[in-house]
Amino acid sequence: MSREVALHNLLGRTVRDPNGREVGRIEELRAEIELHDGGNEYVVTEFHVGSFGAIESLAGAHFARMLLHRLGRFAPYESHAIPWDRLDLTDVQHPTTLDTIEQLKAKSRQG
Repeated sequence: MSREVALHNLLGRTVRDPNGREVGRIEELRAEIELHDGGNEYVVTEFHVGSFGAIESLAGAHFARMLLHRLGRFAPYESHAIPWDRLDLTDVQHPTTLDTIEQLKAKSRQG
């Protein structure tokens, strides 16, 4: 089943895990271009979700990103690449990953 969603409705949205815990915000989407005779389609393959922890909640994502560049490795940044089929977009305003935070962290450590 395919579904069209405007990118501006997704970028910056907070993603939660099945237990309601905040995973981070959608920062980036990866897509493949499917070439067809009648035109091309962009198909999202994964979502990149990141979190600056307490810094983001206190100062906002834009400021946190600038601060991260200044602090380098000392900033508490976590990111996860979530495959398209592991993110529930039934409610675009409240995306939910099908994996818990612990499962996402384990996948990040594996590769």
